Parts: sequence; structure tokens; C-alpha cells
Amino acid sequence: MIALVRAELLKIRTTRSWWAYLIAIVLLVGIAVAGDTGSNADARGELDFQVGLIEAAGFVSALLALILGITIVTTEFRHGTVTPTFLASPKRERVLTSKAIAGVLTALAFGVLALLVVLAVATPWLAIVDADIHAGDAEIGERALQALGSTVLWVLIGLAIGSVVHSQVAALVGTLVWIFLGETLLWGLFSLIDIDGAIAYLPFRALDGADGTGGEDVLDYWPAVAVSLGWIALVGAAGVWRTRRRDIT
Repeated sequence: MIALVRAELLKIRTTRSWWAYLIAIVLLVGIAVAGDTGSNADARGELDFQVGLIEAAGFVSALLALILGITIVTTEFRHGTVTPTFLASPKRERVLTSKAIAGVLTALAFGVLALLVVLAVATPWLAIVDADIHAGDAEIGERALQALGSTVLWVLIGLAIGSVVHSQVAALVGTLVWIFLGETLLWGLFSLIDIDGAIAYLPFRALDGADGTGGEDVLDYWPAVAVSLGWIALVGAAGVWRTRRRDIT
């Protein structure tokens, strides 16, 4: 298993998309932090504002982790490398497990990098304008850990989706359509038939609650984590079944 995980990490590191992920994290998080800090002069010394910077970093790393999770699996089918991969390791569930471990490790690296970008951009800026810095506050640390946990959940759901839908384009586009359209339509349907409470149990609504930011129509943190893990297990089980039956010849 260790050899398989190392092989999966090598696949991630030696593709051009690896650098695209890193550049995207630095640019997107850096721009978001700089924009928020520069445009909120009255609030930037407040704890809630600085917690919001952590949340923005968590959102970016989670979204990229979702894409990573999908592509870790679907790239193999897109380029035909799945055949030698499964010939080298005939137990396909072991391959999927190694991809999940490699994905989690990489997603955690994404999350840590995003948090470092927040520190690198916000801390000097706040020090220059003599604003209070709450980097050592317990709430900052808690929200940072929740952001990292959320990133892990998003990469796992991505892996699960990719193991079910082996077409890369279909998996990526279908997931985005589901997030921005599918769950919105279900939200409206649930409201019409007066079961609004079920909205919070939809997959990506649960994942929204599992990042610790809270909000309307989302579960509390730990219930959201539990529901998210349930969806990951359900979709992942379907993905294992689908991948085991896939003809690779």
C-alpha cells in the first residue's frame, strides 16, 4: 500500500496541473486577502474579520481539492493509464484507497499553503497599519483546523464522484451543475412541499456546514461532518462497485 501511495503522489507531483493548483491557491487567496484587507479599514483589526480571511482561504482550497479528487481518478481513464495501473495492482479497491490517501495528503498541503498565504499577506499589512492581530486566538486556530478538515472532505467527495463517473469532463461539469443548479432546484422543490429541513442534508449543503462557517439552512458543525461522511461513504461505495466492474481492455 505504501508503494501505491507513493506512486499516486508521484503522479500528482509530475503533472502540469500540480503547478496550476499551487499557482491558483497563491493567486486566489492572495487577491482575496489583499482585497478584503484593503477595503475594510475599519474592520480589519477585529477578530471576526480575520476569521473571515481564514474562511476565504478554506473555500479556495476546498474547491481546488474537489477538482483534484475528481481528476486523480478520471485522468487515468482519460489517458488510458488505468490499464497498466490495474494490471500492476489487480485489487482495484486498493488502488482507489491509495488514491484517497494521496488525495488527502495533497489536499492538506493545499489547505496549509492557503493558510500560509493568509499569514504572508495579512500579517505584515495589519502590522503596518497598526491593527490588532489575532493570529494566536483560539477561534482562529479552531477555524483553521475546520478549514483543513473541510478540504479533506471535499477531496474525498471528489474522489468518490470520479470513481463513479469515469469521464473527466462529465464528472467535472456534472458536479458543478449539481452544486450551482441541482441543489438549488431541489431547494425550491423542498420549499414547495414544505420539507425545508431536508435541504441541509443535501451533499454539498452538508459540506458547507462542515467548514465551520455556519449559516442559514445548514447543519451544525459535527452533524454536518457526519452527514458529509455518510455521503462520501455512499458515493464511494458506488464508485468501488463501478470501478471493479469496469472493463479496462
